[in-house]
Amino acid sequence: MNSKPINFLEFLQSFRRGELLRQADDQLEKVITAMAETGGDGKITIELPFKLNKAGQIECTPKVKASVPPPTMGTGIYFADDDGRLTRNDPRQYDIEDEIERRRAAERD
Repeated sequence: MNSKPINFLEFLQSFRRGELLRQADDQLEKVITAMAETGGDGKITIELPFKLNKAGQIECTPKVKASVPPPTMGTGIYFADDDGRLTRNDPRQYDIEDEIERRRAAERD
């Protein structure tokens, strides 16, 4: 009995009754969603390793991999104080209250 040869697209569609396409579709959704959320780039890789077994049959165990862009984290701005510790305020810059007090003190003198 001779069966009809299948082309590449038919192979992808029929592999394990569509399981390969379902997995690739799931990964596509994850990548596109993450790209929309992060603005980063993504990638889907479908690996189709073929192997000739001892019985002369061709085996294929596909792998679907997705590279999802990681969530972005904003930049934090800090300053280092004289002791090497982080602070949110620039230790070289006066606070407005300090400046007002300095001017009031100067006016009293």
